[in-house]
Amino acid sequence: MKKLIFSLAALLFCFPSFAQLAQGNQLIGARLGLGFQLENSGVSYSDYSRVDWGSLGAEYGLSYYYLVTDKVGIGADVSYGDFEGGDLFVSSDKVNDRTRLFNTFLSARFTSNPSSVFRLYMPMGIGITTSHQHLHIDKGGTKYENRVTDTSLGWFVGGGFEFDFGRGSDWSMGLEARYNAFSVDTDRLTRNAPPAVKGVGNRHLSYMSFHLRVNKRF
Repeated sequence: MKKLIFSLAALLFCFPSFAQLAQGNQLIGARLGLGFQLENSGVSYSDYSRVDWGSLGAEYGLSYYYLVTDKVGIGADVSYGDFEGGDLFVSSDKVNDRTRLFNTFLSARFTSNPSSVFRLYMPMGIGITTSHQHLHIDKGGTKYENRVTDTSLGWFVGGGFEFDFGRGSDWSMGLEARYNAFSVDTDRLTRNAPPAVKGVGNRHLSYMSFHLRVNKRF
């Protein structure tokens, strides 16, 4: 059994691909996935309660890379995310911070084994994140609602794998995970709010996202 596993691994990582990555290739990709927050929004509506900015949401993206070497690509990445906020499960709390994100990044992609059938790669990018937040609080006698659009520095780093559809195909697909970060000004979101609703100034937010990706190579 050990010999069989070793043989399969050797074929997976060492056997030349039918349509391997090469210097000068261009990659256009699309992805669809889910994301979830890693911390709360920082906005409070009582001494112990904080508002979630996005328990679970959908994210869509497009990317373009030009391969300056067979392992290194540079390009651009854009994405849109819609995070509902509130609790993941049904709750009696009428507290919500729906957050919609639009990311525009300069990005790079590093492929560890460009000539293999099964390729591992690491994408990263930095640029501008525009966030639109709709805060709604109606609980315990506290009522407040506000909408704010904020722009900040955003960035991501991730990892993924992909494989070609078949012999001679320029199409590939795979899975990708990312850590994403940006900032919001919570004081703008809570301006003119009742005393119970408070912000924490500039708040760094982050989320994890998991995507199914399809690429076209030419």
